[in-house]
Amino acid sequence: MKALIMGGGMSGLATAVNLIDLGLEVELVEADEIFGGRASSWLDEDGDQIENALHVFLSYYINLMDFFKKLGVYDRLSWTKPELLMCQDDGDHAFMRYADLPAPLHMLAASLNVMKNYRGVPKWHILFSGISLAAILGKSPEEMDELDGLSWAEWVYRRGPKGAFDFLNGGLRGLTFTEPYALSAKVFGNWMRKVAAGYEYTRYAYANGGLGEIWVGNCLEYIRSRGGICECKKAVTNIRIENDRIVEVTINGTEKRTADIYISAMQAYPLRTLLPASSYALPYFQDLCYFHNAPSLSIQIWLDKQVTDRKEIHTAAPCTWNCMTDLSLVSPQIFKGGSMLECVIAPADDIQLMPDDIIFEKSLADIRRILPEARSATVKKYKIVRERQGVYRAFPGMEKHRPNQRSPYGNFYLTGDWTRTPVSSGGMEAAVWTANRCTEIIAQDKLNKTITLNKEFKIEGGFISFLRYIKPMAMAALAVACAKVFKKMM
Repeated sequence: MKALIMGGGMSGLATAVNLIDLGLEVELVEADEIFGGRASSWLDEDGDQIENALHVFLSYYINLMDFFKKLGVYDRLSWTKPELLMCQDDGDHAFMRYADLPAPLHMLAASLNVMKNYRGVPKWHILFSGISLAAILGKSPEEMDELDGLSWAEWVYRRGPKGAFDFLNGGLRGLTFTEPYALSAKVFGNWMRKVAAGYEYTRYAYANGGLGEIWVGNCLEYIRSRGGICECKKAVTNIRIENDRIVEVTINGTEKRTADIYISAMQAYPLRTLLPASSYALPYFQDLCYFHNAPSLSIQIWLDKQVTDRKEIHTAAPCTWNCMTDLSLVSPQIFKGGSMLECVIAPADDIQLMPDDIIFEKSLADIRRILPEARSATVKKYKIVRERQGVYRAFPGMEKHRPNQRSPYGNFYLTGDWTRTPVSSGGMEAAVWTANRCTEIIAQDKLNKTITLNKEFKIEGGFISFLRYIKPMAMAALAVACAKVFKKMM
Protein backbone atom coordinates (compact mmCIF):
# COMPACT_ATOMS: atom_id res chain seq x y z
CA MET A 1 0.00 0.00 0.00
CA LYS A 2 1.43 3.33 -1.09
CA ALA A 3 1.08 6.62 0.81
CA LEU A 4 1.88 9.99 -0.75
CA ILE A 5 2.62 12.68 1.87
CA MET A 6 2.38 16.25 0.64
CA GLY A 7 4.55 18.51 2.78
CA GLY A 8 7.92 17.84 4.42
CA GLY A 9 7.74 19.90 7.59
CA MET A 10 7.93 18.43 11.08
CA SER A 11 4.54 16.77 10.91
CA GLY A 12 5.06 15.41 7.40
CA LEU A 13 8.42 13.90 8.35
CA ALA A 14 7.00 12.35 11.53
CA THR A 15 4.05 10.88 9.61
CA ALA A 16 6.41 9.39 7.03
CA VAL A 17 8.49 7.76 9.79
CA ASN A 18 5.35 6.33 11.38
CA LEU A 19 3.91 4.95 8.13
CA ILE A 20 7.23 3.39 7.18
CA ASP A 21 7.10 1.55 10.51
CA LEU A 22 3.63 0.28 9.60
CA GLY A 23 5.08 -1.28 6.45
CA LEU A 24 3.61 1.17 3.94
CA GLU A 25 5.40 2.35 0.83
CA VAL A 26 6.01 6.06 1.41
CA GLU A 27 6.66 8.96 -0.91
CA LEU A 28 7.21 12.39 0.64
CA VAL A 29 7.18 15.51 -1.54
CA GLU A 30 8.10 19.02 -0.41
CA ALA A 31 7.70 22.25 -2.40
CA ASP A 32 10.63 24.00 -0.68
CA GLU A 33 14.31 23.49 -1.44
CA ILE A 34 14.86 21.96 2.02
CA PHE A 35 12.87 19.75 4.37
CA GLY A 36 11.80 20.68 7.86
CA GLY A 37 9.55 23.70 7.36
CA ARG A 38 9.75 25.81 10.52
CA ALA A 39 11.89 23.10 12.19
CA SER A 40 14.91 23.60 9.94
CA SER A 41 18.38 25.09 9.82
CA TRP A 42 21.02 25.60 7.17
CA LEU A 43 24.43 27.18 6.48
CA ASP A 44 24.72 30.66 4.97
CA GLU A 45 27.26 31.88 2.43
CA ASP A 46 29.86 32.25 5.20
CA GLY A 47 29.30 28.73 6.50
CA ASP A 48 27.53 30.01 9.62
CA GLN A 49 24.54 28.11 10.93
CA ILE A 50 21.19 29.83 10.42
CA GLU A 51 18.31 28.72 12.59
CA ASN A 52 14.82 29.03 11.19
CA ALA A 53 13.68 30.33 14.57
CA LEU A 54 14.43 30.02 18.27
CA HIS A 55 13.14 26.54 19.08
CA VAL A 56 12.47 25.72 22.71
CA PHE A 57 11.56 22.17 23.77
CA LEU A 58 9.32 22.16 26.83
CA SER A 59 9.46 19.12 29.11
CA TYR A 60 5.71 18.55 28.83
CA TYR A 61 6.14 17.88 25.10
CA ILE A 62 5.90 14.21 25.98
CA ASN A 63 5.15 12.89 22.48
CA LEU A 64 7.88 14.96 20.87
CA MET A 65 10.36 13.67 23.48
CA ASP A 66 9.35 10.09 22.69
CA PHE A 67 9.92 10.77 19.00
CA PHE A 68 13.38 12.18 19.70
CA LYS A 69 14.19 9.02 21.65
CA LYS A 70 12.95 6.88 18.75
CA LEU A 71 15.29 8.71 16.37
CA GLY A 72 18.15 8.42 18.86
CA VAL A 73 18.68 12.18 19.19
CA TYR A 74 17.20 12.89 22.63
CA ASP A 75 20.71 13.35 24.04
CA ARG A 76 21.21 16.25 21.61
CA LEU A 77 18.91 18.42 23.72
CA SER A 78 20.60 20.94 26.01
CA TRP A 79 18.51 21.41 29.17
CA THR A 80 18.63 24.60 31.18
CA LYS A 81 17.39 25.87 34.52
CA PRO A 82 13.62 25.94 35.05
CA GLU A 83 13.39 29.70 34.96
CA LEU A 84 12.73 32.65 32.67
CA LEU A 85 14.67 35.90 32.68
CA MET A 86 12.37 38.91 32.35
CA CYS A 87 14.42 41.70 30.82
CA GLN A 88 14.33 45.24 32.16
CA ASP A 89 16.46 48.29 31.42
CA ASP A 90 20.15 48.34 32.38
CA GLY A 91 20.35 44.68 33.33
CA ASP A 92 18.00 44.96 36.30
CA HIS A 93 16.17 41.77 35.43
CA ALA A 94 13.42 39.88 37.20
CA PHE A 95 13.36 36.08 37.28
CA MET A 96 10.55 33.59 37.16
CA ARG A 97 12.22 30.79 39.12
CA TYR A 98 10.31 27.61 39.81
CA ALA A 99 11.06 25.78 43.06
CA ASP A 100 11.27 22.01 43.47
CA LEU A 101 8.07 21.86 45.50
CA PRO A 102 4.81 19.90 45.19
CA ALA A 103 2.42 21.28 42.56
CA PRO A 104 1.23 24.00 42.42
CA LEU A 105 3.48 25.45 45.13
CA HIS A 106 6.35 25.46 42.63
CA MET A 107 4.38 28.09 40.68
CA LEU A 108 3.68 30.14 43.79
CA ALA A 109 7.43 30.34 44.34
CA ALA A 110 7.90 31.50 40.73
CA SER A 111 5.36 34.29 41.16
CA LEU A 112 6.98 35.45 44.39
CA ASN A 113 10.39 35.47 42.72
CA VAL A 114 9.03 37.71 39.96
CA MET A 115 7.70 40.12 42.56
CA LYS A 116 11.16 40.72 44.02
CA ASN A 117 12.53 42.72 41.10
CA TYR A 118 9.78 43.24 38.54
CA ARG A 119 9.10 46.91 37.90
CA GLY A 120 6.26 48.66 36.19
CA VAL A 121 3.30 47.49 38.27
CA PRO A 122 2.70 47.40 42.02
CA LYS A 123 3.80 44.17 43.66
CA TRP A 124 0.34 43.47 45.00
CA HIS A 125 -0.95 43.44 41.41
CA ILE A 126 1.35 40.51 40.63
CA LEU A 127 0.26 38.80 43.84
CA PHE A 128 -3.34 39.24 42.75
CA SER A 129 -2.56 37.79 39.31
CA GLY A 130 -1.13 34.64 40.90
CA ILE A 131 -4.32 34.06 42.85
CA SER A 132 -6.45 34.62 39.74
CA LEU A 133 -4.31 32.29 37.62
CA ALA A 134 -4.62 29.57 40.26
CA ALA A 135 -8.36 29.53 39.58
CA ILE A 136 -7.67 28.03 36.14
CA LEU A 137 -6.11 24.97 37.74
CA GLY A 138 -9.42 23.81 39.16
CA LYS A 139 -11.39 24.08 35.93
CA SER A 140 -13.02 21.02 34.40
CA PRO A 141 -12.40 20.11 30.72
CA GLU A 142 -15.79 21.61 29.87
CA GLU A 143 -14.91 24.86 31.61
CA MET A 144 -11.60 24.96 29.76
CA ASP A 145 -13.46 24.62 26.46
CA GLU A 146 -15.57 27.62 27.43
CA LEU A 147 -12.39 29.68 27.77
CA ASP A 148 -11.96 29.40 23.99
CA GLY A 149 -14.85 31.85 23.69
CA LEU A 150 -12.82 34.56 25.44
CA SER A 151 -9.68 36.38 24.43
CA TRP A 152 -6.81 36.42 26.90
CA ALA A 153 -7.25 40.19 27.21
CA GLU A 154 -10.94 39.75 28.09
CA TRP A 155 -10.08 37.22 30.77
CA VAL A 156 -7.39 39.50 32.20
CA TYR A 157 -9.75 42.49 32.26
CA ARG A 158 -12.25 40.51 34.30
CA ARG A 159 -9.74 38.96 36.67
CA GLY A 160 -7.21 41.52 37.83
CA PRO A 161 -6.12 45.14 38.26
CA LYS A 162 -4.49 46.99 35.39
CA GLY A 163 -1.10 45.64 34.41
CA ALA A 164 -1.30 42.66 36.76
CA PHE A 165 -0.58 40.14 34.00
CA ASP A 166 1.75 42.24 31.82
CA PHE A 167 4.85 40.36 32.97
CA LEU A 168 3.56 37.34 31.02
CA ASN A 169 3.17 39.13 27.68
CA GLY A 170 6.69 38.61 26.32
CA GLY A 171 6.53 34.86 26.76
CA LEU A 172 2.93 34.74 25.57
CA ARG A 173 3.80 36.48 22.31
CA GLY A 174 6.79 34.17 21.87
CA LEU A 175 4.64 31.06 22.32
CA THR A 176 1.74 32.08 20.08
CA PHE A 177 2.93 34.94 17.80
CA THR A 178 -0.30 36.71 18.72
CA GLU A 179 -1.20 39.80 20.72
CA PRO A 180 -3.15 39.09 23.93
CA TYR A 181 -6.26 40.89 22.68
CA ALA A 182 -6.52 38.42 19.77
CA LEU A 183 -5.52 35.21 21.56
CA SER A 184 -7.88 32.56 22.92
CA ALA A 185 -7.79 32.44 26.71
CA LYS A 186 -7.84 28.65 26.46
CA VAL A 187 -4.38 28.67 24.87
CA PHE A 188 -2.79 30.35 27.85
CA GLY A 189 -4.93 28.32 30.27
CA ASN A 190 -3.73 25.03 28.78
CA TRP A 191 -0.10 26.15 28.91
CA MET A 192 -0.39 27.18 32.55
CA ARG A 193 -2.16 23.98 33.59
CA LYS A 194 0.64 21.87 32.09
CA VAL A 195 3.37 23.88 33.77
CA ALA A 196 1.36 23.68 37.00
CA ALA A 197 1.16 19.88 36.79
CA GLY A 198 4.55 19.52 38.44
CA TYR A 199 8.02 20.96 38.83
CA GLU A 200 9.32 18.45 36.27
CA TYR A 201 7.18 20.15 33.60
CA THR A 202 8.79 23.57 34.04
CA ARG A 203 12.07 22.53 32.43
CA TYR A 204 12.99 23.35 28.84
CA ALA A 205 15.77 22.62 26.40
CA TYR A 206 17.36 23.82 23.18
CA ALA A 207 18.76 21.72 20.37
CA ASN A 208 22.52 21.47 20.77
CA GLY A 209 23.06 21.89 17.06
CA GLY A 210 20.86 22.77 14.10
CA LEU A 211 17.45 21.20 13.70
CA GLY A 212 18.33 20.62 10.07
CA GLU A 213 20.86 18.09 11.33
CA ILE A 214 19.20 16.77 14.48
CA TRP A 215 15.58 16.50 13.37
CA VAL A 216 15.45 16.73 9.59
CA GLY A 217 18.59 14.79 8.78
CA ASN A 218 17.78 11.91 11.08
CA CYS A 219 14.16 11.68 9.87
CA LEU A 220 15.30 11.57 6.24
CA GLU A 221 17.90 8.92 6.99
CA TYR A 222 15.29 6.85 8.86
CA ILE A 223 12.81 7.05 5.96
CA ARG A 224 15.27 6.48 3.11
CA SER A 225 17.10 3.64 4.84
CA ARG A 226 13.78 1.78 4.93
CA GLY A 227 12.93 2.31 1.29
CA GLY A 228 11.01 5.58 1.47
CA ILE A 229 11.32 8.33 -1.13
CA CYS A 230 11.81 11.98 -0.11
CA GLU A 231 11.94 14.73 -2.75
CA CYS A 232 12.37 18.50 -2.50
CA LYS A 233 11.26 21.13 -5.01
CA LYS A 234 8.16 19.06 -5.74
CA ALA A 235 5.19 21.36 -5.30
CA VAL A 236 1.69 19.95 -5.47
CA THR A 237 -0.15 22.14 -7.97
CA ASN A 238 -3.45 20.29 -8.34
CA ILE A 239 -5.53 17.70 -6.49
CA ARG A 240 -8.06 15.77 -8.60
CA ILE A 241 -11.04 14.27 -6.82
CA GLU A 242 -13.62 11.87 -8.21
CA ASN A 243 -16.37 10.05 -6.32
CA ASP A 244 -15.21 11.44 -2.99
CA ARG A 245 -11.67 10.14 -3.39
CA ILE A 246 -8.39 11.61 -4.55
CA VAL A 247 -7.47 9.91 -7.80
CA GLU A 248 -4.39 11.91 -8.72
CA VAL A 249 -2.21 14.87 -7.80
CA THR A 250 -0.12 17.02 -10.10
CA ILE A 251 3.45 18.01 -9.21
CA ASN A 252 5.06 21.17 -10.58
CA GLY A 253 2.27 21.64 -13.10
CA THR A 254 2.93 18.58 -15.26
CA GLU A 255 3.98 15.49 -13.31
CA LYS A 256 1.15 13.14 -12.29
CA ARG A 257 1.37 11.06 -9.10
CA THR A 258 -1.00 8.40 -7.76
CA ALA A 259 -1.18 6.50 -4.47
CA ASP A 260 -3.57 4.47 -2.35
CA ILE A 261 -3.53 7.02 0.46
CA TYR A 262 -2.89 10.76 0.31
CA ILE A 263 -1.84 12.77 3.36
CA SER A 264 -1.68 16.55 3.40
CA ALA A 265 1.00 17.83 5.78
CA MET A 266 0.67 21.32 4.32
CA GLN A 267 -0.62 24.37 6.13
CA ALA A 268 -4.28 25.25 5.61
CA TYR A 269 -3.35 28.18 3.33
CA PRO A 270 -1.84 26.26 0.36
CA LEU A 271 -4.17 23.29 0.83
CA ARG A 272 -7.33 25.34 0.41
CA THR A 273 -6.04 26.71 -2.93
CA LEU A 274 -5.54 23.19 -4.29
CA LEU A 275 -8.91 21.67 -3.50
CA PRO A 276 -11.64 21.88 -6.16
CA ALA A 277 -14.57 24.23 -5.55
CA SER A 278 -16.87 21.24 -5.00
CA SER A 279 -14.97 20.37 -1.78
CA TYR A 280 -16.30 23.49 -0.08
CA ALA A 281 -19.84 22.17 -0.13
CA LEU A 282 -18.66 20.12 2.85
CA PRO A 283 -18.42 21.88 6.26
CA TYR A 284 -15.18 19.98 6.94
CA PHE A 285 -13.38 21.88 4.18
CA GLN A 286 -15.18 25.15 4.91
CA ASP A 287 -13.30 25.18 8.22
CA LEU A 288 -10.02 25.62 6.33
CA CYS A 289 -11.12 29.14 5.42
CA TYR A 290 -11.05 30.30 9.05
CA PHE A 291 -7.27 29.98 9.46
CA HIS A 292 -5.06 33.07 9.45
CA ASN A 293 -1.28 33.25 9.60
CA ALA A 294 0.40 34.68 12.69
CA PRO A 295 3.58 36.10 11.12
CA SER A 296 6.96 36.12 12.80
CA LEU A 297 10.57 36.93 12.00
CA SER A 298 13.78 35.88 13.65
CA ILE A 299 17.07 37.75 13.77
CA GLN A 300 20.53 36.39 14.60
CA ILE A 301 23.19 38.86 15.72
CA TRP A 302 26.86 37.87 16.06
CA LEU A 303 28.83 40.01 18.54
CA ASP A 304 32.57 40.13 19.16
CA LYS A 305 32.27 39.55 22.91
CA GLN A 306 30.11 37.72 25.41
CA VAL A 307 27.28 39.99 26.56
CA THR A 308 25.43 37.63 28.90
CA ASP A 309 26.36 34.58 30.93
CA ARG A 310 22.83 33.15 31.05
CA LYS A 311 21.43 30.73 28.49
CA GLU A 312 17.89 30.90 29.82
CA ILE A 313 15.16 32.50 27.70
CA HIS A 314 15.17 36.28 27.91
CA THR A 315 11.64 37.65 27.55
CA ALA A 316 10.88 41.32 26.99
CA ALA A 317 7.81 43.49 26.52
CA PRO A 318 7.42 46.08 25.18
CA CYS A 319 10.30 45.48 22.82
CA THR A 320 10.97 44.89 19.12
CA TRP A 321 11.54 41.24 19.93
CA ASN A 322 9.82 39.20 22.63
CA CYS A 323 12.20 36.29 23.32
CA MET A 324 15.97 35.96 23.00
CA THR A 325 18.69 33.43 23.80
CA ASP A 326 22.47 33.50 23.49
CA LEU A 327 23.07 30.35 21.44
CA SER A 328 26.83 30.59 21.95
CA LEU A 329 26.15 29.33 25.48
CA VAL A 330 23.94 26.49 24.18
CA SER A 331 26.18 25.35 21.32
CA PRO A 332 29.68 26.76 21.97
CA GLN A 333 31.15 24.33 19.45
CA ILE A 334 29.15 26.05 16.70
CA PHE A 335 28.93 29.71 17.73
CA LYS A 336 32.41 30.86 18.73
CA GLY A 337 34.15 34.14 19.45
CA GLY A 338 31.41 36.02 21.28
CA SER A 339 27.67 35.98 21.78
CA MET A 340 25.28 34.92 19.03
CA LEU A 341 21.89 36.27 20.03
CA GLU A 342 18.80 34.84 18.38
CA CYS A 343 15.67 36.94 18.82
CA VAL A 344 12.08 36.13 17.95
CA ILE A 345 10.08 39.02 16.52
CA ALA A 346 6.42 38.10 16.84
CA PRO A 347 3.77 39.01 16.11
CA ALA A 348 5.40 40.65 13.11
CA ASP A 349 2.32 42.00 11.30
CA ASP A 350 3.73 45.53 10.99
CA ILE A 351 7.47 45.17 11.39
CA GLN A 352 7.74 42.55 8.63
CA LEU A 353 7.10 45.36 6.13
CA MET A 354 10.24 47.25 7.22
CA PRO A 355 13.66 46.86 5.53
CA ASP A 356 16.13 44.48 7.16
CA ASP A 357 18.49 47.25 8.29
CA ILE A 358 15.73 49.07 10.15
CA ILE A 359 14.60 45.87 11.89
CA PHE A 360 18.22 45.20 12.87
CA GLU A 361 18.76 48.70 14.26
CA LYS A 362 15.58 48.55 16.33
CA SER A 363 16.44 45.09 17.67
CA LEU A 364 20.03 46.04 18.53
CA ALA A 365 18.88 49.21 20.30
CA ASP A 366 16.61 47.12 22.53
CA ILE A 367 19.41 44.64 23.24
CA ARG A 368 21.77 47.43 24.31
CA ARG A 369 19.08 49.06 26.43
CA ILE A 370 18.54 45.78 28.27
CA LEU A 371 22.07 44.27 28.34
CA PRO A 372 24.73 46.78 29.43
CA GLU A 373 27.59 44.55 28.21
CA ALA A 374 26.21 44.78 24.65
CA ARG A 375 26.83 48.53 24.55
CA SER A 376 30.57 48.04 24.08
CA ALA A 377 30.24 45.04 21.76
CA THR A 378 30.79 45.26 18.02
CA VAL A 379 28.37 43.55 15.64
CA LYS A 380 30.18 41.12 13.37
CA LYS A 381 27.13 40.28 11.25
CA TYR A 382 23.40 39.78 11.42
CA LYS A 383 20.79 37.76 9.56
CA ILE A 384 17.05 38.24 9.44
CA VAL A 385 15.07 35.12 8.57
CA ARG A 386 11.74 35.73 6.91
CA GLU A 387 11.22 32.33 5.28
CA ARG A 388 9.33 29.42 6.89
CA GLN A 389 7.95 31.58 9.67
CA GLY A 390 4.61 31.88 11.46
CA VAL A 391 1.96 29.62 12.93
CA TYR A 392 -1.80 29.74 12.67
CA ARG A 393 -3.41 32.44 14.75
CA ALA A 394 -5.29 30.97 17.71
CA PHE A 395 -8.17 33.42 17.77
CA PRO A 396 -11.00 32.87 20.27
CA GLY A 397 -13.35 30.26 18.83
CA MET A 398 -10.77 28.63 16.56
CA GLU A 399 -10.81 25.27 18.32
CA LYS A 400 -14.09 24.24 16.68
CA HIS A 401 -12.61 24.89 13.22
CA ARG A 402 -9.55 22.67 13.60
CA PRO A 403 -10.29 19.67 11.36
CA ASN A 404 -9.95 16.04 12.35
CA GLN A 405 -7.17 14.07 10.69
CA ARG A 406 -9.72 11.85 8.87
CA SER A 407 -11.31 13.79 6.00
CA PRO A 408 -14.66 13.05 4.34
CA TYR A 409 -12.74 11.67 1.34
CA GLY A 410 -12.06 7.97 1.79
CA ASN A 411 -8.34 8.04 1.04
CA PHE A 412 -7.41 11.53 2.21
CA TYR A 413 -5.99 12.47 5.63
CA LEU A 414 -4.61 15.62 7.19
CA THR A 415 -1.78 16.21 9.61
CA GLY A 416 -0.11 19.35 10.90
CA ASP A 417 -0.08 21.41 14.08
CA TRP A 418 -3.16 23.36 12.96
CA THR A 419 -5.37 20.25 12.81
CA ARG A 420 -7.31 19.02 15.83
CA THR A 421 -5.23 18.15 18.90
CA PRO A 422 -5.40 18.54 22.69
CA VAL A 423 -2.66 21.15 22.25
CA SER A 424 -4.64 24.37 21.78
CA SER A 425 -2.14 26.20 19.57
CA GLY A 426 0.46 25.40 16.93
CA GLY A 427 3.93 24.11 17.70
CA MET A 428 6.21 21.10 17.77
CA GLU A 429 4.23 18.95 20.22
CA ALA A 430 1.07 19.56 18.20
CA ALA A 431 2.90 18.66 14.98
CA VAL A 432 4.06 15.30 16.33
CA TRP A 433 0.76 14.57 18.12
CA THR A 434 -1.19 15.05 14.88
CA ALA A 435 1.31 12.91 12.94
CA ASN A 436 0.82 10.13 15.47
CA ARG A 437 -2.96 10.51 15.40
CA CYS A 438 -3.06 10.50 11.61
CA THR A 439 -1.06 7.25 11.63
CA GLU A 440 -3.38 5.68 14.22
CA ILE A 441 -6.41 6.46 12.04
CA ILE A 442 -4.79 5.14 8.86
CA ALA A 443 -3.86 1.91 10.65
CA GLN A 444 -7.47 1.50 11.75
CA ASP A 445 -9.04 2.44 8.40
CA LYS A 446 -6.70 0.75 5.95
CA LEU A 447 -4.90 -2.02 7.86
CA ASN A 448 -7.61 -2.99 10.35
CA LYS A 449 -5.10 -2.48 13.16
CA THR A 450 -5.47 -0.70 16.47
CA ILE A 451 -2.29 1.05 17.51
CA THR A 452 -1.56 3.72 20.11
CA LEU A 453 1.25 6.16 19.46
CA ASN A 454 0.21 9.21 21.48
CA LYS A 455 0.48 9.60 25.21
CA GLU A 456 -2.10 11.64 27.06
CA PHE A 457 -0.76 14.40 29.25
CA LYS A 458 -2.50 14.05 32.61
CA ILE A 459 -2.75 17.01 34.93
CA GLU A 460 -5.16 15.46 37.40
CA GLY A 461 -4.14 14.40 40.86
CA GLY A 462 -3.02 15.87 44.14
CA PHE A 463 -3.84 19.40 45.14
CA ILE A 464 -4.69 20.48 41.59
CA SER A 465 -7.48 17.91 41.37
CA PHE A 466 -8.67 18.88 44.84
CA LEU A 467 -8.98 22.52 43.73
CA ARG A 468 -11.97 21.63 41.58
CA TYR A 469 -14.01 20.72 44.59
CA ILE A 470 -12.89 23.32 47.12
CA LYS A 471 -12.20 26.20 44.73
CA PRO A 472 -13.55 29.11 46.84
CA MET A 473 -11.89 27.88 50.06
CA ALA A 474 -8.66 27.08 48.22
CA MET A 475 -8.45 30.53 46.68
CA ALA A 476 -8.94 32.19 50.06
CA ALA A 477 -6.30 29.95 51.66
CA LEU A 478 -3.90 30.62 48.80
CA ALA A 479 -4.38 34.37 49.17
CA VAL A 480 -3.52 34.17 52.88
CA ALA A 481 -0.48 31.98 52.18
CA CYS A 482 0.74 34.36 49.47
CA ALA A 483 0.38 37.35 51.76
CA LYS A 484 2.39 35.67 54.54
CA VAL A 485 5.19 34.55 52.23
CA PHE A 486 5.22 37.92 50.52
CA LYS A 487 5.64 39.68 53.88
CA LYS A 488 8.61 37.51 54.81
CA MET A 489 10.30 37.92 51.39
CA MET A 490 9.91 41.67 51.26
